[in-house]
Amino acid sequence: MNRDREFNPQLFWASIIGICLVIIMGSVFVTRSYMRRMRYEAEHPRLPFMSKLEKNLKGVNRDGKDIHLAQLKGKIWVAGYLYTDCPSACLGLAAYMADLNKVYGEQDDFQLVSISLNPKGDTPEKMDAFVKKNGVDADNWWFLSGDEEEIRKYMLRYFKLYSVKENTDAADIAANGKFSHDQRLVLVDRGGNIRGYYRVMDPQRGTQELARLKADIQRLFDGEADVK
Repeated sequence: MNRDREFNPQLFWASIIGICLVIIMGSVFVTRSYMRRMRYEAEHPRLPFMSKLEKNLKGVNRDGKDIHLAQLKGKIWVAGYLYTDCPSACLGLAAYMADLNKVYGEQDDFQLVSISLNPKGDTPEKMDAFVKKNGVDADNWWFLSGDEEEIRKYMLRYFKLYSVKENTDAADIAANGKFSHDQRLVLVDRGGNIRGYYRVMDPQRGTQELARLKADIQRLFDGEADVK
């Protein structure tokens, strides 16, 4: 006949103490891991998700071929407004985008997109002539025109760019061209999420903004910012 084990107070309390030590050590480990993660995220904040390109936009590239922004899924890309008769700002934006292409153009999953805010005046032929004249010809760089109303509505609703204003005052036209438009560049991740806006044409902060854009592009390539 089996006898019940005799109660051993020392063994009982040793077991209790051992369990408590395991719980305390586990808590310390979890807390330290959490604090390290919090410090890392404070020092390396994730890029914000500012908007999502939930719908597709169809355009015509400078070679006359139909293009869909949905084709860029899985790529990291930078977009901005442009029109070929712009006196200065669009050339500046194109120059900054060309600089980006020097850095990231060898990456198969990197793309540049310039979208005309004046499609009625920017035929594919005119866009192609602009590209060749200004030396911004690259296989991974689209120059899109298309339906003007559709493009402007899309850029306002999904890209969250400011509305295009047609200048009528002669002084405004002489200084700024026929149109006043948003001069920011937009960074889009592989999932079609807008991750940043960059005022590269700002006279005081343009250089810093370009550097910030390059750093954020690199972060997306490095996988530091999650894709939703």
